[in-house]
Amino acid sequence: MYLKRLEIIGFKSFGERIGLDFVPGVTAVVGPNGSGKSNITDAIRWVLGEQSAKTLRGGKMEDVIFSGSDSRKALNFAEVTLVLDNSDGRVPLDFSEVSITRRVFRSGDSEYQINRQDCRLRDIVDLFMDSGLGKEAFSVISQGRVDEILNSKPEDRRAIFEEAAGVLKYKQRRRKAEHKLFETEDNLNRVLDILHELDGRLEPLRIQASAAKDYLAMSGELNEIGTALLSHDIRENEKQLQEVRKRLEEASGLERAAAEEAGLHEAELGRLREEAEKLSARLDGLHTALAEAGANVEKWEGRKQVLAERKTHAERQLERLREDLAETEEAAARLRQRKEQAGQEADSRKKTLRETRSEIRRLQEVMDRPLDETARKIDELKSAYIELLNEEAAVKNELKHLAQQLEYQSESAERNRTRAGEARAEWEEASAALSVAEEELAVLKERLLSVRSDETELASSRERTAAELNGKQEQLYKAYSLLEKLKGRREALLSMEAEFAGFHTGVREVLRAAESNRLDGIEGAVASLVAVKKEFSGAAETALGAAAQNIVTVTEADARQAIGYLKNSRKGRATFLPLSVMKPRRVDASSLSRASSHGDFIGTGDTVVTAEEKYMPIVQNLLGNVLISRTLKGANEIAGLTGHRYRVVTLDGDVVNAGGSMTGGGTDRGNPIFMRKAELEQVTADAGRLEKSIGNAETAIASLKQQLAEESRNHERVREEREALTEKEVALVGRVAELKAAERRLADRLSLFGDEESGTTVLASGIRSRIREAESRQAALKEELSRSSNEIEEMTGLYEEGRTERDRMNNRLGELRQEAAVVAEQLAQSEAAGAAVEEELAGRLARAERLREEMQWTAGGDAGSSPEEAENELRDWRQKKTSLEKDLSEALKRREALQQSIASAEARFRRTSEKRAAHSASVREAELRAGRITYELEALQNSLEEDYGIDELPEEGIRFPENLSADEARKKVRLLKQSIEELGPVNTASIGEFESVSERHAFLTDQRNDLLEAKETLESAIDEMDTEVTERFSSTFHAVSRQFGIVFKELFGGGRTELVLTDPDDMLRTGIDIVACPPGKKLQNLSLLSGGERALTAIALLFAILKVRPVPFCVLDEVEAALDEANVLRYSDYLKKFSSETQFIVITHRKGTMEGADVLYGITMQESGISKPVSVRLTEGSEVEYEEPVPSVGTGPKGAGS
Repeated sequence: MYLKRLEIIGFKSFGERIGLDFVPGVTAVVGPNGSGKSNITDAIRWVLGEQSAKTLRGGKMEDVIFSGSDSRKALNFAEVTLVLDNSDGRVPLDFSEVSITRRVFRSGDSEYQINRQDCRLRDIVDLFMDSGLGKEAFSVISQGRVDEILNSKPEDRRAIFEEAAGVLKYKQRRRKAEHKLFETEDNLNRVLDILHELDGRLEPLRIQASAAKDYLAMSGELNEIGTALLSHDIRENEKQLQEVRKRLEEASGLERAAAEEAGLHEAELGRLREEAEKLSARLDGLHTALAEAGANVEKWEGRKQVLAERKTHAERQLERLREDLAETEEAAARLRQRKEQAGQEADSRKKTLRETRSEIRRLQEVMDRPLDETARKIDELKSAYIELLNEEAAVKNELKHLAQQLEYQSESAERNRTRAGEARAEWEEASAALSVAEEELAVLKERLLSVRSDETELASSRERTAAELNGKQEQLYKAYSLLEKLKGRREALLSMEAEFAGFHTGVREVLRAAESNRLDGIEGAVASLVAVKKEFSGAAETALGAAAQNIVTVTEADARQAIGYLKNSRKGRATFLPLSVMKPRRVDASSLSRASSHGDFIGTGDTVVTAEEKYMPIVQNLLGNVLISRTLKGANEIAGLTGHRYRVVTLDGDVVNAGGSMTGGGTDRGNPIFMRKAELEQVTADAGRLEKSIGNAETAIASLKQQLAEESRNHERVREEREALTEKEVALVGRVAELKAAERRLADRLSLFGDEESGTTVLASGIRSRIREAESRQAALKEELSRSSNEIEEMTGLYEEGRTERDRMNNRLGELRQEAAVVAEQLAQSEAAGAAVEEELAGRLARAERLREEMQWTAGGDAGSSPEEAENELRDWRQKKTSLEKDLSEALKRREALQQSIASAEARFRRTSEKRAAHSASVREAELRAGRITYELEALQNSLEEDYGIDELPEEGIRFPENLSADEARKKVRLLKQSIEELGPVNTASIGEFESVSERHAFLTDQRNDLLEAKETLESAIDEMDTEVTERFSSTFHAVSRQFGIVFKELFGGGRTELVLTDPDDMLRTGIDIVACPPGKKLQNLSLLSGGERALTAIALLFAILKVRPVPFCVLDEVEAALDEANVLRYSDYLKKFSSETQFIVITHRKGTMEGADVLYGITMQESGISKPVSVRLTEGSEVEYEEPVPSVGTGPKGAGS
C-alpha cells in the first residue's frame, strides 16, 4: 500500500484545486520559505483525523480555510482527499483503491467520507488504528514533532512506541471495558440503594393502603356529587351566557346598522368635501383667468387708442407726401417737354456749328483748342452747380419732414408719461392691498395650522382617554371578578375555621365543646396556635406531623376533663398538652455546635415557627429537638455530625430519622392546617387592598369620563373654529388671486407704456440724428455751391479774354469766328438748357422715388398692429371675460350650495356617530358581562377537567344522585371534603404499589446478582488486555531498542545509544528515556547534546521504529533542517535504503535530500497568497529552478510533478 494521490482545495494557502500524484520511493517537495509547502504536511495530518487546531498551526479549525488574498475572495470551505493504493489489502476494505475525504465549512460543520460515502471521524480513526497512519502515529513527522519527541516527558514519549507496538486498539478496548465496569459498579450501587429503600417501604405501604381505600370510596362519592354540582352550575351559566349573547347580538346589529349609516354619511361627506376642494381649485383658476382677461381688455383698449392716434398722424403725413409727389411728377413732365425742345434746337445748332467750325479749323486749328477747353470746363462747372442746387433743395425738404416727425414723437412721449404715471399709482395701490391681503392670509394660515394641530392633538388625546377609560373599565371588571373569588375563598376559610375542618373527629369535637363553653381550659389545637413562614411550611408540617392536631390545655385536670368528655360521648380520641407540665426539649450544646458548622443547617424546629410566649414551652417540647436542613444531602451530613441522635427535617419535608432511617418523597400535601390562619389573613388583606383599588379605579373612571366629555367639547369647539377659518381662508385666497391678477395687469400696462416710451425715445433719437446729418449735408452743399459759382465766374472771365484776344489777332477770320461763336454760344446755351433740364428732371425723379418710399414707410409703419386688429383682440377678450364672469358666478353659487350640503352632511354624520357610540357602549357592556360569565364558565369547566378529568359534559348533563338538590349537594360536598382532609395525606397508589414492591424487590435482587457477575467478567477481561499490552509493548520496546543502536551507529559513524524504561516494573505506564553517546563523547542524556546531534538521534529513532514496524508511507517535514551537509547525505541515503518498504514524502530545502529524491515537486506563490505546484529541476550546480506547471505525475529521477 502507498499514498497514490492528494487533492486539496481551500486548505490554508491552496485557494485553487490542486492534485499531487505520488509514486513509491522518495518524493521531495521543495519551495521558497513561505510558499506553503508545509501546508501539504498539515493537509495529510488533517485528513487522517487531526482535531487539534494548534497542531495545524491555527487558533481554531476554521483557520485552515483559505482566507483570501489581494486578488482572490475567501472560500467558505476546505477539502482534502487522500487516495491510497490498497492492492495489497492492508486496509480492511474490499477495494483496491481507498480514498479518505475531509471537509470543513466556515459555519463549523464538518463532513467525512470513505470512498465518497459519508462516515464519521471515528470510522476513519478506527480504520487506521495501529497501522502507523493514525493521527498519533509516526507516519507524519515535522520538525516540531521531532523536537516534541526529544523534549517531551518520558511518559509522553511512550505513545509513539505504543503505536509501533499496535496496542492502541487494546488500550481503547480497555478504556471501554473500564467505562463499562464503572457503569456496572454505578448500576450495582443504585440497585443496592433501591433495595435498601424498598426494605423500608413495605410496612408503611401496608398502613397507607388501608387509608387509601377509605379515601377512594369518599373520593368516588365526591366525584359523583361534585361533577353533578359543577354540571348544574355550568348549565346555569350557559343559560345566562345565552341570554347575554342574545342581547349582545341585538346591540351588535344596532351598532352595525349605525356604523353602516355613519359610513354612508361619512362617504357622502367625503364626496362633498372632495367636490368642494375641486370647486375651490376651479374658483382659483376662474379668478386667475378672469384677472388675466381683464388685464388683456385694458391692454388692448390702450393699444387701440395708441394705434388710432398713430394712424391719424400717418394719414396726414401720407396726404402731404402724395401732394408733394404730384407736384414733383408734374414738374418732371414739364422738364421732359423742355428737354425734348432743347434737344431739337441743339441738333440744329450743332449742324450749323459743325459747318462753321470746319471752316475755322481749317484756318486756325491751333487757336481754337484752348478756347474750346475753357468752354468745356465752364459747361461742366455749370452742370455740377445745377446738381448741387437740386441736392440742397432735397435736404431742405428732408429737414422740414424730420422736424415734423420729431414734434409728433415729443407729443406722443408726453402722453405716454402721463398715462404711465396714472398706471403706476394704480399699481402701487394694488401692491399695497396685495401685501395687506397676503399678510392677513399668512396670519390666517398660521392660525389655521395651529387650530388643526390643536384639533389633531385633541382628537388623539380623546382617543387616548377613551382607550384609557376602556382599559380602566376592563381592569375594574377583572378586579370585581378577583374580589368575588377572594371573598369566596375567605368565606370558605372562615367556614373551615368555624367547622374545624381538617382536624380529626376527636379534636374537632373537643374544640367545638370548648367553643360552646362545655369544656374549660382548652387553649386550642397546636396548628391554630402557631404561625409559620411559607418557606418553612413543608419542614414544619413534617416536623409536627400528627402533633399539629394535639390540643393545648391549661392544666392536666382540663385534659382529663376533655378525655372524659370524649369517652362519654364516644366521639373519638385526641392528644392533650397541659401547659402546666410540658417542658422544653432541646439539642445538647455539643451536637448543636457541630450541626451549626454545616452550611445547610438552618436551626432547630422551634426557631422556624412563632407563637405567643406562653405557648413556647409547647413549641419547644414538640420541635426543640428537631434540626432543620436546606437539603436532604445536608440532612444526612448533619445527622452524621450529631451521631444520628436527632431527627433532621428538610425544607421539602424529607426526614432523616434518629438512628439513620430516612423518609421522603412527594405527595400533594395541600395547605397545612396551621397555614390556614395565615392564608385567611392574607386573603382578607388582599380583599381589602383590592376593594380600595376598586374604589380608586371607580374614581379614576368617573374622572376619565368627565375628562372625555370635556375633551369632546373642546374638540368640537376647535373643529368649528377650524371650519370658520377654512372658509375665511378660501375667501382671502380668492381676494389675493384677484389682487395678484390686478397687479399683473397693471404691471403689463406699465411695461407697455415703458416699451412705447422707449420706442418713442429711440425713434426721436434717430430723427434728431438724421436732422443733424441733413443739416451737416446742407452746410456742406452751401459751401460747395459758393465754390462752384466762383469757379464758373473765373472760367467765364478767362474765356472772354481769350476770345477778345483771338479777334484782335485774326481780323480776317472775325466774321467767321463771330458767327461760329454765336452759333457755338447758342449751341452751348441749348445744351446747357438741356443739361439743366436733364439734371432737374433727374432730381425730380429721385425726389419722386424718395417720396414714394416715404409714403410706403408711412403707410406700412404699423403693419400687423392696425386699430382694426386691436379692436378684434379687444372684442375677443371682452367676450372671454364675460364668459368667465358667468362661470365664476355659477361656481360661487355652487360653492354656497355645497357648503350648505356639507353642513347638513356633517350634522347627519354627528347624529349617526353619537347613535353608534351609544350602541357601542351597549355592546361593550354586554361583552364585558359575557366575558365575566365566560370566565366563570371556563373556571367551572377547568375545575371539571382538572378535578374530575371530564373534558366535555353529556348533552343531558349529570344528575344529582339520590334526588339531591343543589344546596344539599353543596353541603354534602363540603362534608366529604372535610372527611377527606381528616384523613390527611393519602397515597392512593399504595394499594397497588404494595403488591408491586415485592415483585420489584425480587427483580432487583436478580439484577444485583447479574451485575456482580458482569463486574467479575469485566475485571477479568481488563486483566487479560493488560497482559497482552504488556507483552506487545515489551517486545516492541526491546526490538526498537536494538534497531535504534544499530541505526544510531550507522548514522553517526559510531557511538552507542540506549532506551531506558523509567519504571520497568509497570510496563503499562512506564516512560522511556533516551540516552545517547555520539562518537568521542560520554553517554549522556539528550538534553546535553547539540542541536544537530539531537535531531540525528531523533531521526535514528524514527528509522529504528520503521524497521520494527514498517508503515505504508511516511511524511517528513524538514526533519533534517538542523543537520550539517554530511549528515544530510547520510539521512538521504537512509531514505533511499528504506524506500523499498516505505514510501517517503519529504518537505525539504536541503540539496542533499533533493538529490536523493526520485521525484521533485515545487510549491511557489507566483500569485500573492496562492500556493501552486510547479515543475522543478536541479541544475548542474544543484540549484533549484521553478518552471511552469506540468502534468500531474513525475516521470523520473529529478523529474517534476504538478
